[in-house]
Amino acid sequence: MTKSETAGRQMDVLAIGLFGLAVGALTVGMTPVGQIPEVNKAGMLVVALVFGGLVQILAGIAGIRYHEQLGETALTMYGFFWLTVSLVQLVSLGTTFHLDGTRFVPINLVYVFFSVVMLYLTAYRSVASSLLHDTITLTFISTVCMRLNLISEMLPGLAFLAGGTLAFYHTIGSLSQASTEKTIVPLGPPLLQHVRVRATVPWAAVGSHGGI
Repeated sequence: MTKSETAGRQMDVLAIGLFGLAVGALTVGMTPVGQIPEVNKAGMLVVALVFGGLVQILAGIAGIRYHEQLGETALTMYGFFWLTVSLVQLVSLGTTFHLDGTRFVPINLVYVFFSVVMLYLTAYRSVASSLLHDTITLTFISTVCMRLNLISEMLPGLAFLAGGTLAFYHTIGSLSQASTEKTIVPLGPPLLQHVRVRATVPWAAVGSHGGI
């Protein structure tokens, strides 16, 4: 497999995971803004579990074959978050076992810090990746505030919609680049650049080889 084929397959895996994130986030975000009635919450959670959870996890695991450490880690970790939260809420709907919203605060806080780290790392990738993780970070922060009854569900809902839109845009950009090898949908340049430090040769080593 050539280097270009490997890069294309990496982008395909990333696009699959991002598509799952887009579908899950857009579906969850439509509930607080009134587009999905509360009576359909079970269906919404199933969509979030399958697309936001399973699709991202499977895409992340598939990325291991191509040693895409950053992408596979993000997809897998976010996938487990969606899977866990959706499954717990589905169990809560179907049984008498109910969890207070504050029970989700610790896991949301952990993902706030994880998203901040990913925000920094993706700044070396592209503007689209950085903006996506910026939105994800704000979504987790607003969700924590909502769980603590500091704000309404509207702000997290809008954040989910924004994140889903950016994820879908990134999906189209990755797919078009992998299929055509052209930048049809621009993802933007890296916001940060790796600085390569040139190694200096000690004078003693130069002298020992007859340089002085």
